[in-house]
Amino acid sequence: MEFRIAPMILIVLSFIFISFSNPILNSWISPKQLASYTQILIPYSLILVLALSTYFRHTYYSKGFKFLYWLFFVSSIAMMVFYMYAVEQQHFV
Repeated sequence: MEFRIAPMILIVLSFIFISFSNPILNSWISPKQLASYTQILIPYSLILVLALSTYFRHTYYSKGFKFLYWLFFVSSIAMMVFYMYAVEQQHFV
């Protein structure tokens, strides 16, 4: 059995993780816990690196899979930048 779906699962997991870590989008967690970059960005980076390494490990993906994967990848990076922006904005308020 091939596990070519693993990169997609990991990239969606990283997207969900960084989305729920955003203090603007998630008011359930205190901003003090979300303001620590090391608590959020280290696990996020590890998941992202794991997703990339599993993606490059396999050679064949359909065009739709590649499109969705890179869409989630770029969206995940954009959410990380938005997370950092949101944390910085809360420090100045």
